[in-house]
Amino acid sequence: MRPLQPLHIDIAGMRDGFLAAQEGKKSRHMVADRVRPSRFQYDYLTLSRLAADVERLLRAAPPASAGGSALGSALDLGSDKSPYRELLEERGYAVRTLDITRDTGADYAGTIEATGLPDASFDLVLCTQVIEHCTDPWQGLREIRRILRPGGHLVVSAPHVWFYHPHPTDHWRFTQEGLVRICRQAGLEPVTLLAQGGSVLTVAQVLNFLAYGVLGRAGAPLYGLVNLLGAAGDRLVRNDLFCHNFACHARKPLTEA
Repeated sequence: MRPLQPLHIDIAGMRDGFLAAQEGKKSRHMVADRVRPSRFQYDYLTLSRLAADVERLLRAAPPASAGGSALGSALDLGSDKSPYRELLEERGYAVRTLDITRDTGADYAGTIEATGLPDASFDLVLCTQVIEHCTDPWQGLREIRRILRPGGHLVVSAPHVWFYHPHPTDHWRFTQEGLVRICRQAGLEPVTLLAQGGSVLTVAQVLNFLAYGVLGRAGAPLYGLVNLLGAAGDRLVRNDLFCHNFACHARKPLTEA
């Protein structure tokens, strides 16, 4: 048997190769797709679980009025339009957004590592599916701690199993232990960690990734079937050791250590 030939990756052209492969597939979503995805989307399994778990974590954090003020401040970090705006406003927060530019409607321009915002200016920071794009996620979490008020809350999510997606870059994947550790190293106290799907769901999501790479939007009926089977199998055989995504609620201490 002939040995398998190594797969050479073009280091200089990684991002260009991704963009060429994705041309015409329209993998980016509208705001509504993030919180109410169609069952025929190739990434329905991850988006639906993520939306449900982010809502659980946000509802577990105290409402803005619990801090003694009529209206608290929340920052959706790495988002221009904030898919979770309605829920945050329901919880009593005035919502602001930050993205790398203000061209598509973000309130502030900056990065997670350098927001340019004042110290202790937000009661809650939401950062979903963003820290994998940071060049330095450790600095990013320290920056979040800096802009949180004492006793403030962070809801952060990150992938464990996901395809390469440079929007605009893609550097990291996190285990459950790694996500907790990076919060602690930044001086935040992890409160709750949730896994978005177990082993069966993760395998189903990977199958849809592979099918989407070949079929694009034309594979919607197949994605719907795989989503149905993956969700049912996840309820029957749950193993959170192999998950595709994690969401964590962490808190900034009231006083410095």
